[in-house]
Amino acid sequence: MSSAWLATYLDYQMLETAGVVVDRQRRAGMPDLPLRRGADVAKELAGRFLLHYVTSANVGRYRPGRADRCFVTPTPFSPADTGAWLALPGANIPRQFVLLLEPRAIPWIQGPMVAAFASAIQYVLPHGFPADAIVVAGAPGEQWEHVVH
Repeated sequence: MSSAWLATYLDYQMLETAGVVVDRQRRAGMPDLPLRRGADVAKELAGRFLLHYVTSANVGRYRPGRADRCFVTPTPFSPADTGAWLALPGANIPRQFVLLLEPRAIPWIQGPMVAAFASAIQYVLPHGFPADAIVVAGAPGEQWEHVVH
């Protein structure tokens, strides 16, 4: 079993234990997924952060936050696994950086759902995330990416 499979399995178990149903319909569109408050999602994640993986070309771009729709996951993946497990565009581009996001600081979240053509759990941030949602371990109040190996 791979570490990506194990991490995903454990996240499904965490959510199921919290009574959360992961939408497995692999929807092409998200408008019918209900909008939920970030504080409610934070409860189901039991203190975990949401992860927004970033390519090296985009390092620094989202430090001020972002206002457009984006996708996040609670699951930690290696750079080699991220593209395939999350069915990301440019899946061959390693995501060697990640923003840790505090869900309580994000006003609206949709999900969880299964990533299209993949197995990973994802959430949709229909209006992006504010800069103050970004968490830097050991540097409270700062906003930058963490390196993933």
